[in-house]
Amino acid sequence: MSKTILLAGNPNVGKSSLFNLLTGLKQHTGNYEGVTVEKKTGRYRDYSIIDLPGLKSLWAATIDEQISARAILKGKATNQPIIFVVSGTKLEEELLLFTQVADLQVPMILVINFKDELAANNITIDTQLLASRLNCPVLLCNSRNGDGLEEIKHIIHKNEFAIPTAFARSHYDDFSNGNYGNAYEPLVRAWVGEPADTKPDLAIRDLEKRYLVIGQLLTDTMDIPTQIEQQERSDRLDKVLLHPIFGTLIFLGILFIIFQSIFSLAAYPMDLIDGMFAWMSSKVSSINPAWLGDLLGNGLIPGLGGILIFIPQIAILFFFFGLLESTGYMSRISFLSDNLLKRVGLSGSSVVPIVSGLACAIPAIMSVRTVERERERLALIMAIPFMTCSARLPVYTILIALIFPDGYLWGIFSYKGLALFGMYLLGTITTLAAAWLISRWKKPASDPIWIMEMPLYRSPHWRRVFSDMFLKTKAFVVEAGKIILLFSLILWFLSAFSPHDQHFIDQKVAQQTEVDSASVALEYSYAGYIGKTIEPIIAPLGYDWKIGIALLSSFAAREIFVGTLATIYSIGSEEEGSVINRLQSEIKPGTNLPRFDIATCLSLLLFYAFALQCMSTVAIVRRETGSWKWPLIQFGAMLLVAYFSALIGYQLLS
Repeated sequence: MSKTILLAGNPNVGKSSLFNLLTGLKQHTGNYEGVTVEKKTGRYRDYSIIDLPGLKSLWAATIDEQISARAILKGKATNQPIIFVVSGTKLEEELLLFTQVADLQVPMILVINFKDELAANNITIDTQLLASRLNCPVLLCNSRNGDGLEEIKHIIHKNEFAIPTAFARSHYDDFSNGNYGNAYEPLVRAWVGEPADTKPDLAIRDLEKRYLVIGQLLTDTMDIPTQIEQQERSDRLDKVLLHPIFGTLIFLGILFIIFQSIFSLAAYPMDLIDGMFAWMSSKVSSINPAWLGDLLGNGLIPGLGGILIFIPQIAILFFFFGLLESTGYMSRISFLSDNLLKRVGLSGSSVVPIVSGLACAIPAIMSVRTVERERERLALIMAIPFMTCSARLPVYTILIALIFPDGYLWGIFSYKGLALFGMYLLGTITTLAAAWLISRWKKPASDPIWIMEMPLYRSPHWRRVFSDMFLKTKAFVVEAGKIILLFSLILWFLSAFSPHDQHFIDQKVAQQTEVDSASVALEYSYAGYIGKTIEPIIAPLGYDWKIGIALLSSFAAREIFVGTLATIYSIGSEEEGSVINRLQSEIKPGTNLPRFDIATCLSLLLFYAFALQCMSTVAIVRRETGSWKWPLIQFGAMLLVAYFSALIGYQLLS
């Protein structure tokens, strides 16, 4: 029977890098039961190793910390061993958690990571003396290159984990007449957020006692130079990178590079994926029987393509996230953004997911995992789809071109460019407003102070960056892909089948001129009848059943809107000029008025700005929240906002 080992420690201590070194490719990522926090489990020989989310103290505030604290407490009952990882340059802060876990009296080893930084700063640690004082093995390690890994493996092989010295349990004798359990157990329950009659002065004295013990321990076992070179270098960089003006400009420049890279670097592989699946679709469409060819060519393969085409954007985004996290700059980004975002109920850690939403809501929502507070995570997940993502661009480009001239304001600013900028601004303002409303609705009794540790600047740990990028991208393809594919097949069925036989369709084609069979087949398909069914509902917005079909199909993905219009109006091409010319000539039945007038186009712009028309986003929200409750609420709320915004816009201008 294999034994489970917990890997615990503070954030940014190289714990995940050590996990990757021990487990290699024998690992998988899932979710903890009942929550959406990732659970990384790996195999090392006969041992199962769990990489717990980082936490700073057993006074657990966030869902990540509560998961780690409860896993440690649960392991206490079975003497589950713990590999406890700390950063060699931040021992005073990080040994606080070690003393709390040590008081639980579970077998442990202490791994002091980043031994190269200790050497670079002339810091020496008497590991033998420290081990004797802690009463458990103490090892030096460098998780970047595996230095010290063999010693850790030896401890695991020989099962030389040891129960460390209790640090502060005896302190509670003062409160409970010699029986520490009466005071100590309520404190343990308070650590993991469970109801407990814990006096505030008990918690304060607990921290004071621990820091006093830690301070004396390090004084006896460490030799630290007066000036630490690496800390000085980080401080010098922070004078520039955290400067209110220069730091902000550098931050915006970095975001600009990331944003442009997501578009430019992903464009070529996305085109390759799109072209490959288009080729595959055309090859299998002629397979007999016809329904099978249609299923494969217009249902299954496009559905798979709709999943895999997001891989380049997701991979590039998570590569940059890993790079920023690995170098220590992610904490600085959050710090710079905190003052602005806290006014809408968010913190600085929310800025990267929000900006990422300009590229695609899917990787942006996935990156919300980096946000600590559960309430803030939920607010971001619900609000980010309002950001103007790249999928809206084809729709905006067509509609703006229909109603805005080609001229320039003051000879400098393009009217169309200003309109597009206005749509981006509208999306950003709506996102922040939605986050503010949700954060207030879900506001807890007390809002914890946001504290961000500023780690030392380090060179990137490339193995961890690429490993995290691979695992997170794989999680999207495997988990969200199943739901996306199901939706694709449903939409194919609705568009491909009709309650009428082919003879009926052929008669309808013969009765109409300048209309191809594909357009007629779509009109009399189940999707077409659904479009006519919803026409009374969408008519006040200025839409007919044809626009209704385009709206319906674009709930799979917004960019489908243009292709659907091209099919309905028999344009034969999705090229922008062809679509615009055809739509400009479309006339409302019984009138000489254009179908796509200013009121209708503005109504469509507002609808597409607010509606959640992306089944991929629905799937990923389902995955991140762990239930259908939140994506259904999100979908319904955004649909109502979109409908009434479009209604007001059309009625005011018509």
